[in-house]
This record gives sequence, C-alpha cells and structure tokens, in this order.
Amino acid sequence: MVAIMDNKFFEKSKEFFENGDLINSIEYYEKAIPYIDKKEKASYIQFLKKILEYCREKDLQEEEAVVLRCLGRTHSVFKHSFESLKYHEESLRIQRKLGKKTNLAEGLVFLAEDLEVSGNYKKCLKIYNDAAEIFHELGKLRKEKDIKKEISRLDAFSKEMVEDEYIMNKFHVDKY
Repeated sequence: MVAIMDNKFFEKSKEFFENGDLINSIEYYEKAIPYIDKKEKASYIQFLKKILEYCREKDLQEEEAVVLRCLGRTHSVFKHSFESLKYHEESLRIQRKLGKKTNLAEGLVFLAEDLEVSGNYKKCLKIYNDAAEIFHELGKLRKEKDIKKEISRLDAFSKEMVEDEYIMNKFHVDKY
C-alpha cells in the first residue's frame, strides 16, 4: 500500500512539473516525502535538482526556498545529515530574506529535527524556541504548543544525558 501511495504522489508531482504547474508539483512532492522509497534516492534527488534549477533560472525565490527545504527533508529520509542541514540552512536564508514567517517557522522545525538526529541538542533547542516564538507571533498556538512539547521532551532528555555522563565519569565506567 505504501509503495502505491508513493508512486501516486511522486508521479503526480512529476506530471505537474512536466505540464508547467510548479506549485502543484512542489505540493505533491511534499506529500510524497513520507512515502519515499529509499532504494530510489537518485530519482528523487535528480527530480528536485531539476525543479531547483528551473526556479533559479526563472528567479522564483519563494518556490526555490520550498524546493531547498524538500531537498533537506529528502536527504534527511536518506540519513544524509550534512546535506540535509545544508539545504535547510539555504532554504531558511531565503525565507528570512523574503519575510515569509510561516515558511520560516516550518523550516526551522525541520532543521531542529535534523539537529536532534545529529545530536546537536543545544542548537536544536534554540531553533525549536525560535520556531515556537514565530508561531506564537502568527497566532498559530497549536503549532507553538506542539513545539513546546518537543522542547520539554528534549530538555528532559538532555538532563538525563548529563546525569548519565556525570555518573559514568564519577564511577569511571568508561575506563574498563
């Protein structure tokens, strides 16, 4: 069932792009991300790079930023954290420049998720807090609340990690 859904969203995204409908192409690609077939990574990345090139040729900065975010999310699915972080940062630079606060906040959440996976909890917490603040300013209180839950979870996890490290050092657990 998952493979069928993947093909439908991804194939529909390619179809929209071939027919010149960039907005729907990007929208359908975003729907395809949860169903990405990890064995077909080259086709996803090549497709997104083709869309990115098109956006840059036509100076479509808003769409370029969303495609860069899609590239970041796609690389995240493939566990390519360096590439994922790079594309998320590039997308966020454009979002900040354009002043698109909703897209910026959503992009910050994706960046924070990747930072958590990479183990950079301190920066992850900062990014989550930035996203929560923007969602609060926009009146998107449900999204802010969801992020605050993530922040609480990460705070608890970070404290547990520090305590574990302290105990391991105190009792020289790593030395044996």
